Amino acid sequence: MEQLMTLATFNENSKAEPLKERLKGAEIWSEIYDESAAQKTWFMTNEPKAHIRLRVKKEDFENAQKLLKDWDATEGVLRDAVRCPECGSSRIEYPQFSRRTGVSAGFALLASTGIIDRTYYCENCQFTWPDKPTEKPDLDVLNWPKDGKSNTSL
Repeated sequence: MEQLMTLATFNENSKAEPLKERLKGAEIWSEIYDESAAQKTWFMTNEPKAHIRLRVKKEDFENAQKLLKDWDATEGVLRDAVRCPECGSSRIEYPQFSRRTGVSAGFALLASTGIIDRTYYCENCQFTWPDKPTEKPDLDVLNWPKDGKSNTSL
């Protein structure tokens, strides 16, 4: 059985399709894998995210990655891809739970109840980040809330 590797991740199939055709023109086999059913079933997410994966054979991965990097630099082909804010990779999983073990279902259950948060996970640099950025309070120079409210009392 051939091992497939994610080259890029998207939220919509229509954004991955042109890259698949472009890789075909470069004589690199690729497939678009839709993980939305697995996210809904196994990870209990109502709204799948980063669920469209453009995958290539392991032996073609480095060449395909180089082509993708060149195309992105000149034409911005990854502008609609889900990308890591840390390293820029588009090899992303959401939620962050492993797809290789059944234990992840337990974590997915905890996430569905709100006990733990679902985050994005970068397969390249292992960075995780939240789906929605947390709002930071407006702080003054000394890191005190500007609204004058404090949680401490003297």
